[in-house]
Amino acid sequence: MSGTESSNGYFVSDLHLFSSRSTGDMILPELRQKARQTHTVVLGGDIFDFKWSTHESDEKSVEKAIEWIEDLVEQNENCEYHYILGNHDSRPEFVEQLAALASRHPSFTWHRYFARLDNCLFLHGDVADGPLDHARLDSRRQKFERKKKKTGLWHVAYDMAIHARLHRLVVLSIREMVVLRRVKEYVESIGHGLSEGVTDVYFGHTHVELDGIQYQGLCFHNGGAAIRGMKFRIVETTLRAPASFRA
Repeated sequence: MSGTESSNGYFVSDLHLFSSRSTGDMILPELRQKARQTHTVVLGGDIFDFKWSTHESDEKSVEKAIEWIEDLVEQNENCEYHYILGNHDSRPEFVEQLAALASRHPSFTWHRYFARLDNCLFLHGDVADGPLDHARLDSRRQKFERKKKKTGLWHVAYDMAIHARLHRLVVLSIREMVVLRRVKEYVESIGHGLSEGVTDVYFGHTHVELDGIQYQGLCFHNGGAAIRGMKFRIVETTLRAPASFRA
């Protein structure tokens, strides 16, 4: 293990890298440092934003995304890295390259929907948008994948909305309790609820920071979003050992 090992792993989501609104590059030094010192890093989706990417093509966005992940993995090859797809980075061409990356680096694993590690469940969190089971979630993501990358005036309009803090209005309209209820119902539906030994649930997507909120027996965590004007943090988890050690 490189450096001083941390007793707990880390969870990070919603960096929205490649988007002009992202502040994700600012936290990269901190994330690299934590990767050098810990046993597990979970990347919880929307790490990259292919829909709003400023790169000239989807191919270039995927290429740069894989380079970014590989650079992070090489910070500490003894650390486990788990990548969970989100709605902004769930693309077939990206998944193909994630599989190739996993074949090159045994410490790297990707997950389509969630990762259960000991007492912790990690997921992106787009199930909070509505009562979604796997089939509905997959259908929704496929529709999202077919949408073209936004260009030109779309970026200008979205920049104006961010500047005016209109994104805050959208986020605050989603009641926290509704989000937690929907996430809890989903984790129970996939057999990873409280009765199955899960104590902590880590998710992103909603862009609202939650610091260990207790709800119906489970503890929920969300690091917010690395988008201008929004709160964001890398979340330290309660995961005290890597999955390979427990296997």
